[in-house]
Amino acid sequence: MLKRLFASRRQPYVPGLDKPENIEIDLSGSKLCLQLPPHHDSDGFEDLQAPIPRVNIYDPTVYPESTIDDLFTNTLFIKRNWDYYGPFWRLRRLGYTTFIAVVERVNCLPEGMSCFNPHHLEQALIHLIYQMGPNTPARGERIAPVNWAVRQSGDSLWVHYEVHKNLGELIEEEAFMRAQYSSYAVTPLDDRHYLRLMFHNNGYAPVEYAIRHMNALRDKVCHHIEMKLSLSARAQHEQARQRWPGARISLQREPENWVYPEWRYGESGIGEPRVVILKPGSSPPSFVP
Repeated sequence: MLKRLFASRRQPYVPGLDKPENIEIDLSGSKLCLQLPPHHDSDGFEDLQAPIPRVNIYDPTVYPESTIDDLFTNTLFIKRNWDYYGPFWRLRRLGYTTFIAVVERVNCLPEGMSCFNPHHLEQALIHLIYQMGPNTPARGERIAPVNWAVRQSGDSLWVHYEVHKNLGELIEEEAFMRAQYSSYAVTPLDDRHYLRLMFHNNGYAPVEYAIRHMNALRDKVCHHIEMKLSLSARAQHEQARQRWPGARISLQREPENWVYPEWRYGESGIGEPRVVILKPGSSPPSFVP
């Protein structure tokens, strides 16, 4: 309770941060172990998705909203909120992070390529960033990837990056919006699937304090992950290593310099799609075997 009593914008209080839950998930034989702070929502809502202890990533029914045309499909198995509190007399939270864990199937990856090839994985992620950016312009312009980093943990390669809104020039009262961004951590599960952890941040001002603590919470989660691949996944991993012994992933990347299309909302009454492209932007990235 002392931490709550002395909480501030400089040193916010996160309920349960020092008492994380140990969560184990079986992903078709691959074992994922996480240490997560308990779900907390100032409005009193329950877990958005309580942990699903066992997920068959090869069962098409776990991707309920997917279609044959989707370039990426995913199945969600954890979703929860973490609130940040300031002075005890302020009952409402300062901000929050929404944590989401999914298995993503890369339907667009050309035959013969593998997520266990670091070069192929990088291309898949840049393709995903494009789909979330210029290919869906109604969400607003994005700057990505930001703070791209790669680390090895045991046998698993992890890719970390951020996606920020393109906010342009902001007046002082809107500066807190720079603390609204998403962080991602990705690691392969087999040739065509990877695990993607998402941290969607809604911060506060002063922005430097918010970003520091949101990143610290993200890092606390990511640095305590244990992943043990299944026997079949390890076999695919070894096959990829032998087939592409010189494959490398970029250790650093600057944000992509994509041009967003000009667009408008469609008129459903005359059968137009939700978004009508008036002038095309950048073309999607291509895959290089």
